[in-house]
Amino acid sequence: MTMMKNEVQKPDDATLILKRMLNAPQELAFKAWTSPEHIQQWMQPEPGMVVPLANMDLRVGGKYRIQMKMPDGEYFTAVGVFKEVKAPERLVYTWDWEKDGSGAEFGEVEGKPSLITVEFLKRGERTEMVLTHSRFATVESRDSHAQGWGKIVESFATFVEKE
Repeated sequence: MTMMKNEVQKPDDATLILKRMLNAPQELAFKAWTSPEHIQQWMQPEPGMVVPLANMDLRVGGKYRIQMKMPDGEYFTAVGVFKEVKAPERLVYTWDWEKDGSGAEFGEVEGKPSLITVEFLKRGERTEMVLTHSRFATVESRDSHAQGWGKIVESFATFVEKE
């Protein structure tokens, strides 16, 4: 079996596109990306990171919150609002960080939201995943997210392909 790799594109300073062919059906990929119990298993931008909490209110206007915790105890908690929910093929949502992020409830955000579009495109038995993260404030932010998302997408692909 050939090992699939992420294809990364940076069309401009504020945009990042990651593409990945998944050996998994579209419905499964969408469900794994949007179910809290699944997110807790694959959302790992850094080795040893865990996801103590994940909340998803999967509807337009609904909020989500994904709390990631580093081995040293530092929290990175991503929050946002769903702008478009078209199961099983397309999701659009804002992405922002909580200032503290260690609590169990929604906390104060940094207030510099970027935008994520995730598409799951049917390709026969497989699914092409296209993650577009745009509206980065800086090139540095885009590039550090490129690294994090690269690891997350690897972990996600491994997860859905064994389901």
